[in-house]
Amino acid sequence: MSSGHRRDAEPAAGEPHELSDRQFAAVAKALADPRRFGILGEIAASEGALPCCALSDADKVSAATISHHIKELETSGLIATVRKGRFVELVFQRTTLDAYLRRLSRSLSPTP
Repeated sequence: MSSGHRRDAEPAAGEPHELSDRQFAAVAKALADPRRFGILGEIAASEGALPCCALSDADKVSAATISHHIKELETSGLIATVRKGRFVELVFQRTTLDAYLRRLSRSLSPTP
């Protein structure tokens, strides 16, 4: 069960996920911040959902800062949050990153 945040519709089976202009910009913004990039790397490296409290930055910065970075990652679609009682688990959304990389590659490729 997700947090209820609205994301672009999931692609049908076998269809690649495409990003809107707004989501493409949100992913770029999310990846541009070194701390968010590190948090995303931790989430992506975990097998399955990562409990929020397991983030290594959680002891180094305030809970509000971690919450802000998680919200930015969730808004971009790079992660989903799953509530388990009063705890939150973070799930990497590889399809969003793959769609971002495809679109970035297309936009930087020379036109034939």
